[in-house]
Amino acid sequence: MKVETIVQKLKNGDIQALRLIYELFYKQAFKAAFFITNDAGLAEDAVHEVFLKLLDKADQIEDPSKLEAWLCRTASNTARDIMRHRYRSALFAEARNVYSNNQRISPEATLLINEEKQIVKQYIERLQPEHKIVIYLKYYKDLPVDEISKILGIPVGTVKSRLIRARVELRKIMDPENYLNRHNISSLADRKGVK
Repeated sequence: MKVETIVQKLKNGDIQALRLIYELFYKQAFKAAFFITNDAGLAEDAVHEVFLKLLDKADQIEDPSKLEAWLCRTASNTARDIMRHRYRSALFAEARNVYSNNQRISPEATLLINEEKQIVKQYIERLQPEHKIVIYLKYYKDLPVDEISKILGIPVGTVKSRLIRARVELRKIMDPENYLNRHNISSLADRKGVK
């Protein structure tokens, strides 16, 4: 049966058509998702989401010959979304671990450590999304550049250049002199009238 015919059946509400599309394109969609996640379970989750999305968006398919490309692109995007969600969850888990690991330290020291980490995270949050993710994978997950390249689906050279740009951007954000100049804030001594 031709893809055009199957897509038309899907548009008409035939659920069996979805099963046929799944059988035809599952492997390609899985490979696209696995390329991003490098984890069979996460790739599987992404692919299942993709086929559920297809069911909802079947009416929007104008060119059935491009269905495979749409499925693979959607699988990649869904896998990226899953990785972002895991990234955020990992940050929360790390924050909980820091708190539980620092319970032996004085409350004041714990407060200072947590405050510093929050400040750094706030700086990182101000980065462009493509810079945030490489910083996270490199410094929070301690992944090598080639592994980051696989996860994000970008060349190793691009990962390296994004890391460099992210570090430069962070330096600009974190430089107190630039911060004071940017916000027209006088130094503490000037505000108190001390000379």
